[in-house]
Amino acid sequence: MKVIICEDNVVQLEHIKKTIKNYAMMEGNGIEIVLTTTNPNEVITYEKADCYFLDIDLNHEVTGLMLGDMIRQRDPLCSIIFVTTHAEMTYLTFMYKIAALDFIIKDHTGMLQQKILTTLKVAYEKYIQIGQQQSPSQIQIRANGYTRNIAIQDIYFFAASPKLHKIILHLENEHIEFYGRLKDFKEAHTSMYQCHKAFIVNKQNIEFVDHKERVVYFKNGETCFASARLIKGLK
Repeated sequence: MKVIICEDNVVQLEHIKKTIKNYAMMEGNGIEIVLTTTNPNEVITYEKADCYFLDIDLNHEVTGLMLGDMIRQRDPLCSIIFVTTHAEMTYLTFMYKIAALDFIIKDHTGMLQQKILTTLKVAYEKYIQIGQQQSPSQIQIRANGYTRNIAIQDIYFFAASPKLHKIILHLENEHIEFYGRLKDFKEAHTSMYQCHKAFIVNKQNIEFVDHKERVVYFKNGETCFASARLIKGLK
């Protein structure tokens, strides 16, 4: 789960960052802080994350509420958590229809840390649930103790691993080996096709198919084999 923190108080920013980072290291659950900043414009221009901790009262022309509204418009599923010293401002989020996951009031430092962790756990559970719904746009895998949601468009092919009960997921610039069965991904998306007993390919990322040699070529330069019977399903 990718996390972004936007807070204009550097001390508070570092405290939130340290709290989340320590929890992620202790749990080993794949929570990753991808951006910490005092500037909301950096959040706007950054690629999407899964969870945002935002100060409502940013010392900037773009307020935390405005930033939350922009984030929500481009991503209706992400978790937005507001951190503020002004409890009376929380009602404004309803006017913006941001659907914040929680509001954390900056009071006692010890309580703040506990509130951050409690809300972070809820956000992570939501992230897992979204992946488990197996939306047509992504799949979820667990590898090396981390849970990852992988966009269908990023998948090139699945291959049977030489290691028992494992398969290898081929992405554009990455290979991920994890426990699983090929057949579980055969119907993960309409673009997935089993061209061989050892391979399931994503037809979206095929460059071309050599029917004579029965070889499938992918956009990233990788190849895999296809069986004489199943290659007929690849035009």
